[in-house]
Amino acid sequence: MQVKKEQVRLSLLKKAEKEFLEKGFKNSSLRKIVKSAGTTIGNFYNYFENKETLFEELVEEEYNNFLELIEKHNDEEGIEEFLDTEDLQKYREVLSEIIQNIIPVFSEKFVLLIEGSEGTKFEGTKDIIIKLLKDHFIEHIQKYESKIMDLEMAEITAEQFLNGIILIVKKYKDKVLRHRLITEHILFYISGMMAIIGK
Repeated sequence: MQVKKEQVRLSLLKKAEKEFLEKGFKNSSLRKIVKSAGTTIGNFYNYFENKETLFEELVEEEYNNFLELIEKHNDEEGIEEFLDTEDLQKYREVLSEIIQNIIPVFSEKFVLLIEGSEGTKFEGTKDIIIKLLKDHFIEHIQKYESKIMDLEMAEITAEQFLNGIILIVKKYKDKVLRHRLITEHILFYISGMMAIIGK
């Protein structure tokens, strides 16, 4: 019986991520992944049951982390201070500290979930996230009893917000710059919404 090697497993995951990002799960080639990893199809099945389990190992933690982030964001330390301040620079400072804890969620694997998961059990992730964001925005509109912003804007805002995150992650690889841009992106939406709903 062949002994499993962690180096082979990690190589398969690395090459799979590259292939899935380029072509998506549905159009990706398992043979190409295996060949790029320097192993064989037969050996691949010593590590993963099939192509989908390989994809799942790449994204499942990311998926669960994002859902937890949305569900528990109000518990994040500093969030009350963030919402209570009207100082734009203070917004940036507090939000940057909050994002330091959540930035690992926004990675290339997050892009895989949104754009490359067709054909897997995660293929509805984009719709799920947009609904979570929409419900979150509606919650704030109703909380502050806004008469200015239509509830229908929540879904539009949610989709635009998500698309912005994806664009930043895909285009900017430098982690410091990515962190700063995601901070500014979130700040733009939160401060804009707070202004519109009269917070």
